Amino acid sequence: MSSIQQLKKLRPLGKLEQVSASCHHLGYFNNVGLSAHYYLPRSSSLAISDLRKLVYAAAGDVISKHPVLFAIPANEDSPNAYFVSLPSINLDQRIKFLIRSQPLTVLDEGEDEELDAVLEDQHNTNFKNDYGKAPFWRLIIVQDAEGDMSFTASFIYHHAIGDGFSGLVFHNTFLDSLETVSSSPVSGLQSKQIILPDDNVHIMPALGELHPLPINPSPPLHSATNLNEWTGNSIRCPCKSRWISFHISSGTSESFFRKCKQKGLSVASVVSSVIATILFRILPPDIEALTCIIPVNLRPWLRSSNAEATKTAMGSYFDATRVQLIRPSQHPEDPNSADDIWSCAQQASKGIRQYLDNVSPSGEPYTAVSVLETIPDISAIFTSVVGKPRDAAFEVTNIGLFSSAAASERKADSCWQVGKVLLSRSSLVSGAAITISIATGGDGTMAVGFSWQEGVVKDCLVQKVSREVKKYFKDNS
Repeated sequence: MSSIQQLKKLRPLGKLEQVSASCHHLGYFNNVGLSAHYYLPRSSSLAISDLRKLVYAAAGDVISKHPVLFAIPANEDSPNAYFVSLPSINLDQRIKFLIRSQPLTVLDEGEDEELDAVLEDQHNTNFKNDYGKAPFWRLIIVQDAEGDMSFTASFIYHHAIGDGFSGLVFHNTFLDSLETVSSSPVSGLQSKQIILPDDNVHIMPALGELHPLPINPSPPLHSATNLNEWTGNSIRCPCKSRWISFHISSGTSESFFRKCKQKGLSVASVVSSVIATILFRILPPDIEALTCIIPVNLRPWLRSSNAEATKTAMGSYFDATRVQLIRPSQHPEDPNSADDIWSCAQQASKGIRQYLDNVSPSGEPYTAVSVLETIPDISAIFTSVVGKPRDAAFEVTNIGLFSSAAASERKADSCWQVGKVLLSRSSLVSGAAITISIATGGDGTMAVGFSWQEGVVKDCLVQKVSREVKKYFKDNS
């Protein structure tokens, strides 16, 4: 700890950041990840012989633009936790190169079991090794084949330094940096192994400094009815995360997005409905309701002298709302009844609208995380819940479409493209029984991932849900 105390202090952790820090310290939650597949178009005339050198140069540029990547939490388990800045980052220790043992399928849909295995391992690996010497993030480069310039970059990071949207910020910057360094003469390409922070390094303020976080004088009840709900097994330790995912083709994804738009429903609300409808078919018939958690990006309501910076900043700026979904009264033979799906989606959409429409006098929606500001010791909350029932069946996080404005401006002569994008995360000991992560890549394919804690939900149940979700999209494309 003495070495940590000698590092440059940046600022105290905000309450939301303390949640992530406490959970990481307790072993309740390890990290978040965003993976993106990078490739050179067939028309590209770019000649690259050293991918490692190129990735190092691009990563060094990203770090210089996002100084929060130097930040690590000190006193994670303390109400007085604060960020310190590492004096340097050794890229040899933070970037790992792998080569696929099997060729990457040319199809734009289906499973990527090899990447899923890498991600499951990463989400079961915390940031406690070399504490005080290593940053709280890793970059895994999975090459499609030896000598191939196509690769998947998996950015794995501590939740206190970034939310799901921050993964998009990282990859947007990484893509633009790849483009820049690739356009430099090969002989002049400079890649440093050791990256140093600026002398005046600083990071974005915490959520509480950019948002008033007003307390709702009439907080909504968890549910208006006392229905029998399923939430998996009780909260327990230790935590081993499981992970699987699949991709949906660009054509099927586009058709799905179009239907959502036509019906005035968000992707998150419809996917929540699909998951709930399938779970109702699988679970015992006496399960009457399921509670779904839907995170909300708070960046549109952040207040800063540099409004543009808050839109592209890495940091933890999110809230979540809860929606109770009631089992349909009718049970058609079709397990993916469109009527059930869209009816249930209306329930989810109504819950999201109630959150967004419940506006405080200062102009922004009341947030659930505002209550954290009243809790002196965040870690005490989490240590007290072990053995108790969890409060939600599943969570659906959708970070939307990957798009790089800078890359699109020079699309005609750009070197690098991003195809599939996959949001992933470890399971949360005290969180929902199943977490569903959604992201749409630059090629228009939508990725759907499932994380769950071993012992909380049976593997076969989640695998069946995954198969049924994939079947729903295939049958309704």
